[in-house]
Amino acid sequence: MEILKKTIFYNKKINIIGHRGVPELCKENTLESFQKAIDLNYDGIELDVMATKDQKVIIHHDLERAGTPILNINYFPVLKNYPLLKDVLLKIGHRTKINIEIKDQGKQSLFVLKATIKILKELNLIENILISSFNPQIIRECKKIDDRFFTGWIWGRKNLYFFNLWNIAIKFYKPDAIHVHHSLVNNKMINKIHKKNLKILAYTVNNKKRLRELINQNIDGVFTDSPIILNLVRK
Repeated sequence: MEILKKTIFYNKKINIIGHRGVPELCKENTLESFQKAIDLNYDGIELDVMATKDQKVIIHHDLERAGTPILNINYFPVLKNYPLLKDVLLKIGHRTKINIEIKDQGKQSLFVLKATIKILKELNLIENILISSFNPQIIRECKKIDDRFFTGWIWGRKNLYFFNLWNIAIKFYKPDAIHVHHSLVNNKMINKIHKKNLKILAYTVNNKKRLRELINQNIDGVFTDSPIILNLVRK
């Protein structure tokens, strides 16, 4: 098995991260999709984790299944086809950089964070891991548990009001990177974040024109569903 060399997480001028793998080619958040991203030489992959009722940490994006919260469903037998985080990391954990997004399940999110960090340490995965969340408290708790992990605070329309207090908020929660919905990114935002020596990445970029705009604004990277975006940057 090829072992990933130790490196800073975002170490390229433009980092291309496979959003849940390569969902335009394979089912998202599956081992097949993650493997495809590795085969295509993405700079890293992004995946989503959450807890089931019986406290299994699974890789899945939607907080509900058929109208029932995942948190209210046991892993066996209903959710058994969703990959377990540990099983996936055992197979690809040392082969690429991995952005693990902790989904917001209220108080249970802290359990997911602690369980995730426990798994990562058991498998000796630190340098190639970034832990992200829309919930900034998860970022802060991650740094308190082990400040070696790179962290990313996700911004969208629902929590962009933090940007008005960005100086105070960033100092308090201590993220290493900001992940922002591409429609909200502009020169002013990028410049402010760069002045704090943080990285800023845009999600989810599948449009060539928007990619070029972001590159011209000095974005540090993008999350994408499309291998076309990867190929465009490589060229």
